[in-house]
Amino acid sequence: MQKKYYIELGDTTSTIADKLGLSVPELVYYHNLNSGIVDEYIYGDILPEKLKYILLPINYEQEIPVSSKVKYANGKVNKGIGKTIKKYGVSERYFNHDKIINELDFEIDIAEEVYNEVSIADFNKYSVRVNNSDNFRLVEQLYHKIDSCLYPLKLSSNNDGSFKSIVNGEEIKQRWTLLRPELEEYYQGETSIEILSRAEEALCNTDVHGSKLLNSFFFKIWHSPVYRSYADRKIVEYEDRYLIFPQHTGVKFKMSLTSDLQINENNKFIIHLTGSCVDNRSENELWNTPSNVLVNRDPENIIKGEINMIFKMNETDKRIFSVEGFIELHGQIHHKRIEIGIYEL
Repeated sequence: MQKKYYIELGDTTSTIADKLGLSVPELVYYHNLNSGIVDEYIYGDILPEKLKYILLPINYEQEIPVSSKVKYANGKVNKGIGKTIKKYGVSERYFNHDKIINELDFEIDIAEEVYNEVSIADFNKYSVRVNNSDNFRLVEQLYHKIDSCLYPLKLSSNNDGSFKSIVNGEEIKQRWTLLRPELEEYYQGETSIEILSRAEEALCNTDVHGSKLLNSFFFKIWHSPVYRSYADRKIVEYEDRYLIFPQHTGVKFKMSLTSDLQINENNKFIIHLTGSCVDNRSENELWNTPSNVLVNRDPENIIKGEINMIFKMNETDKRIFSVEGFIELHGQIHHKRIEIGIYEL
């Protein structure tokens, strides 16, 4: 039987999550996944007036802190050698200023095998919902069918967890070759032709365009290089690019990794990923022009941005248990924000 939390006067999504020892993305995801009526979905911090209770995961009690006692983890965070099979729920929210413009929810199975020098993971994506619906608009249908060519997707990653390569590129190419004639026949118009052309280039040349294929924010965050030594509370700094705009090679950020390697009695510890935008392109250039086009840069109109992610890790196998956070860019006119929640089911 589904567990329920009955809402009290003054409750918000944040206060309920704090009471139950859950993150807000976990709370929202589980409720919306099991709620069959649109009016009962929850968004943000203000709860709908009609809502009487929030549905909870069956095992949510396991995540409630039961003691302040801790022990200290080894300063080196490495994935345990061997095979693991896990399932995750993923929620991505895209904002323009304070207005939400797109929502993506899906589940993904990950079977990963770790060797001494590399790890290889099989990804299977399903239960995709766009804007809280599995009924897609025409362009969304096209993107969804193109995306389905990727799965099952096999990726290799480096020792630090960063993306290395797409392993099953030939399989993806074959799936695309079979599917494209059907898509060309059904989807007409200039927009569809352009989308199919870009997909053709990427899906048939995975060695060259592998990282572009994985422009999903989930894959970028999943391959953050969090596996490394954090001895003596060492801060790790590096630069990285995030594909916030499809027409660009990526927006440059200066990143920092810090850790709280105290292990709670639920066998979890924390890695904190933060960053600030150091891209020297102007607001106009980032929002409106491809990265290979030169424009007159206004030094007063350089974009600002930040990224803030909390990784909760399993101590036993050093795998990701959950991730939650955001990335945002803002200038004098524009403001773009992406929020993500990833959590083991």
